[in-house]
Amino acid sequence: MTIDNQLDQASETESEIVANTDGLMMQLDYAAPSQISQVNESSDSLSEAQTREHTQHVALFAQLNRSEVNFHGKVKSPLVFRDSLLALFDVVSSDYRYVPKDRSAYTVFMQMRRASSNKNLFTAQCDYFTWLFDNDPLAFCILDPIIQVHEQGVSFEVFSRDEGCYAQLTLTNEIFEQSAKPTLGTTSIDYSAALFNGIEKIRDHQQTILDIGHEAVGLQLLETMPETAEADTDSTVATPTVKKQIIEKRINVPKSWIRALLQVQSAGQLPQDTIHLDPIALYNVLFELRMHADIKGKRRGLLIELRPQQLPVIILEPFDITVTSQVSQQQKPYQGQQAKLIRLWGRRRLSLLKRLLPHTDSVSVSILGQGMPSYWTLKGKGFHFTFAMTGFSQANWSQSLNFDLLLPKRPLRNTLAASEGLSDSSKATLNDSNNDSNDEHNGLSVLIKTLENTPSNLEDLVKSLSADASLTSVPVSHSQVQQWLLSGTQQGLIRYEMATQLYHYRPLSQVPLDMAQFAYHNEAEKQAFDLIGRADAVQKFSVETVATKGVSISADIYVEEDRRTYHSQLQLGDEALVSRAECSCPQYLQHRLTHGVCTHLIALRLSYNNYDSTTAKNDSWHDTRILSQRVPVRHSIRHSTNADTQYKNEAITAPSDLVMDLSALAQPSEPSLDNKTDNIKDKAIAATDETCITYIYLTIAHKKITIEQTTGDDSTHQHFVFNQPAQAKVAYLQHIARFEAKGFIENQGV
Repeated sequence: MTIDNQLDQASETESEIVANTDGLMMQLDYAAPSQISQVNESSDSLSEAQTREHTQHVALFAQLNRSEVNFHGKVKSPLVFRDSLLALFDVVSSDYRYVPKDRSAYTVFMQMRRASSNKNLFTAQCDYFTWLFDNDPLAFCILDPIIQVHEQGVSFEVFSRDEGCYAQLTLTNEIFEQSAKPTLGTTSIDYSAALFNGIEKIRDHQQTILDIGHEAVGLQLLETMPETAEADTDSTVATPTVKKQIIEKRINVPKSWIRALLQVQSAGQLPQDTIHLDPIALYNVLFELRMHADIKGKRRGLLIELRPQQLPVIILEPFDITVTSQVSQQQKPYQGQQAKLIRLWGRRRLSLLKRLLPHTDSVSVSILGQGMPSYWTLKGKGFHFTFAMTGFSQANWSQSLNFDLLLPKRPLRNTLAASEGLSDSSKATLNDSNNDSNDEHNGLSVLIKTLENTPSNLEDLVKSLSADASLTSVPVSHSQVQQWLLSGTQQGLIRYEMATQLYHYRPLSQVPLDMAQFAYHNEAEKQAFDLIGRADAVQKFSVETVATKGVSISADIYVEEDRRTYHSQLQLGDEALVSRAECSCPQYLQHRLTHGVCTHLIALRLSYNNYDSTTAKNDSWHDTRILSQRVPVRHSIRHSTNADTQYKNEAITAPSDLVMDLSALAQPSEPSLDNKTDNIKDKAIAATDETCITYIYLTIAHKKITIEQTTGDDSTHQHFVFNQPAQAKVAYLQHIARFEAKGFIENQGV
């Protein structure tokens, strides 16, 4: 269920966290399942305002093992409230992982079908669900949302089952009419399919009330129990009593799920490019994705073209469909200094936002980089919804490693556990640490105490911590405070709200998480980080980039403990995925990749992340640059000549003689593309404007330069060989500058 493993240490209950190799076993108790009820008659447990007919009571029961959190308010905009919670449910229940065909499940189904052929429907269903519980207990299980009641409103956080989507919904106080002061805090709520079906029935003409609490602020289930009156009378008095209905949930939460959740939350604070769209642009993207199915073997990326002081352009591959804002007053031009073409993956996940589009006033997209998480923030009246696509799935170890290196060094112990001294081992670890580590934990502890009082942004935190007397030995700066914030977020203590740029103190668990369990994916990754930290572990490292095929990486990995050197090779294809992996270690030779990735391949992948082609030696310099440009295409309806009349389609692209003639590099300028194509434009009587993308692949391999141009299915090649690698490098840089002067943008993700 949820990663809230807050347990009351004072109470002697059986609710405890059991760590194992697969995850954390957690037990979550709720007073009752979250529900939506209609009250059409008076009841002693409800106030007079709540007993009107046609009143929808949304009762979200909080976890009993955590501190009490209460919220009661009348919803002013029921449709916004309904659609935002439904979108949240779509995210938490989504699973976009590829599932290959497995005939074994079908065989079992056919056997069970034959065995149940003579049984009635009820008995057959019971047999099926019994089999499903024994073989796949997580088939219908979703991870409960984390909820926080704070001064600005109510916030929900969810993470999808496939570890590919993160959503943060905040319903501000503007959407509620509160009659009582809420109890602030963090907890989790029971979020089931029954609640989803009830939320779907909310309508605008009905009054909707939201209640959050251990017993949902008095909205517990009541049943009438007859009690005998005094001995002199034979009458009975009906006394309402609370129905005891404790819902216990015990589930093994994967550690990778918790780790990915903490990292995606942390990544939102890293440097990023932000663009602004209007809702109709996002609607057009979703419409085109719905009308065009993915093509097997073709690119499935979402290209975002950014040019300084111009409106962003979204391109859908492989159809080259461009989407721009149609209401330019609501869209802001890109404020960056350099043109970029960034590719995002997982575009089908954007369909989870379709419920919120009718209520959205503005859309902003924050992009970390090529294939990295992208954050889509939708703002409307009374709500803001932040949706993150991580760019990697549960099985994509290559891309997740690339993402890990963006974040600072992962903490190996929890700050609260070390400072509060919850265990003797934590105290011993804290006392044995160096002064720098103590200063870091002291600064983070002071920062957390500051955020406990009120949420703050980065500027206010820097001012507040600079004036704190307990941090005189630590230089407080923007970078230092941001490092503390990242560390606190990775430990599950701080939540960053991208829409308001505020930091909230939100402990993910009442019992601090054991960070040693989440520092690495597995033992092989831990050993790989240890290997790349050694001076002579990675030897003869080489990188070769081949246009349209990917990057080939190879190195000799020396392991001192084994007294052996292993040769490892990786082939990275599109989307930075590993298309081929080889290693000479015994694990790979015996099991290939069926028992997981070996330490040496992970170390090779991490070494490639630290590779900088500009600092490589000239005698082994390999690199590939991909430049692209959108060019207009005119479909001529009619083309006339003196001899006869014929129908013809002509694409206005850069002519091969213009693009590929690169021998005269010293010339300052050349005829423009528009002048060369004026004759083609004049021939068309009537035309419709479209665009296609022209790709230029510039590859240098030692003394050889290869230039490949592709436009659709057409491609041309040109090769240059030089006497010295230095000459090839100079010519290579001149080629790049030449194409950039023609309007081409570097595309690092192809």
